[in-house]
Amino acid sequence: MPAESWIAPDDVPALAVEATALIDATLRRLPEADRVAFWASVRKCYNTPYNDPKPRALPRVRMPESSKFSESSEPSEATGPAPTESTTLSALAAPALASVMAALPGVFSAEPHAA
Repeated sequence: MPAESWIAPDDVPALAVEATALIDATLRRLPEADRVAFWASVRKCYNTPYNDPKPRALPRVRMPESSKFSESSEPSEATGPAPTESTTLSALAAPALASVMAALPGVFSAEPHAA
C-alpha cells in the first residue's frame, strides 16, 4: 500500500534530480571516495526491504531405505559401546588437580574457610 504523498507522480523525476544536485553540492567538500561511499550507502539503504523476506520452504531430503535405523540391539559405531560404570567428572579430574597443586605449592594456598 503506497504511503500518502502530496507529490504528484509526474514531479518525482525533477524533484529527485534537484535533491541529488543539492546533496552533491554539499558533498563537494569531501574526497571522491567518500562521495562514492555515501551514495553507495544510500542506494543500499533504499534498496533494502524494511520487513524480513518471507521464509522459503526448505528442500526435502529423501533417505534411502538402507539408511533407516535398524532395530537390532547391537551397539553401532555411531553410538559406541554402553558404559560399564558411571564415573563422575570430579573423580576423573582429581589426580590431575592434585598434580597441579603439588607442582605449584605457593600459588594455591589452603583456604581456611573450606575446611
